[in-house]
Amino acid sequence: MPPRKPVDQKRLTGRSPGRDAGGRRLPEVVGLAAAAGAPDPPDSLKPAGVAEWQRLWTAGRAWLSPEFDLLIMRRLCESHDARAEMLAQVERDGFTVEGYKGQPRPHPLLSHIRGIEAEMRRMEVECGFTPAARSKLGYAEVKRVSKIDELMARRRKG
Repeated sequence: MPPRKPVDQKRLTGRSPGRDAGGRRLPEVVGLAAAAGAPDPPDSLKPAGVAEWQRLWTAGRAWLSPEFDLLIMRRLCESHDARAEMLAQVERDGFTVEGYKGQPRPHPLLSHIRGIEAEMRRMEVECGFTPAARSKLGYAEVKRVSKIDELMARRRKG
């Protein structure tokens, strides 16, 4: 089964404003709230985690709640710290290391990096940091431009 089309994409190809191509009503667009500063980052975070903390709380200010989402955001930012440390170690050691028989083999941290990145993706989806997740929340919006609007714009220019 193909993945669901995001709501903002349905708005682009819709039959009319507020309706999809099949004429079904689309959810109302939720306006973004005014910027409320990010909560202070936990002391346990390192530079990569602190940078992500600020970026993610700023990006998700409209739907994240400091009261309820603090723990998952902390885990996500700690994962960014761990990933940065593992990548630095792989860069120091190289992508291959010597195996027990002296043969070259992939660095063992590479599989851990893939695992932590998969977990980070799951947390990002849960927190609304992917286009599909934002559209489910009603925050992703693309201005619909119909063929008539395009034609009228070309006539005004030409």
